[in-house]
Amino acid sequence: MKRLIQFFILFLTLTSNAQTKIKSNDTDVTVVYPKSNHREITKIWKSLKTIQKDWIKVEKDKNGYLIYHPCDGKTETIKLEDGRLTINWRLEDSQKFELEKFTRLTKNNAFRADAYDLENKIGFEINAKIIDYKNGIVLWEFNGNKWLMTPKENI
Repeated sequence: MKRLIQFFILFLTLTSNAQTKIKSNDTDVTVVYPKSNHREITKIWKSLKTIQKDWIKVEKDKNGYLIYHPCDGKTETIKLEDGRLTINWRLEDSQKFELEKFTRLTKNNAFRADAYDLENKIGFEINAKIIDYKNGIVLWEFNGNKWLMTPKENI
């Protein structure tokens, strides 16, 4: 039960403007809703510049989408800026990659790009596809990982 309560430390339903404090035996849980009901993203991406710059990982449950705030690390994020991609992992240090060869896919609601880390000589393919434009949900796939993400402004 304690693990379940920790899972909901920061809960995002993307539907209301309120904050509720719930008291438990040994854990405080704060439910936070976004300040704005405007969470849509564009249905198509015309270029790399039209894609939101800051993304945060979300989890899906039966009630909607939530942001999991782990007690032993940080919530995963991705940042796009100036032809670079920064991945902030839960426990590991962040990694910065140069983006090469950006290609729009499937009616411009997805893209693929090559990312390369000059320091560690690591390269891989990144794919991102709009899953739910009304709620601003995009599936990012890279290096064996699949993350559902939303723009940070939706927090």
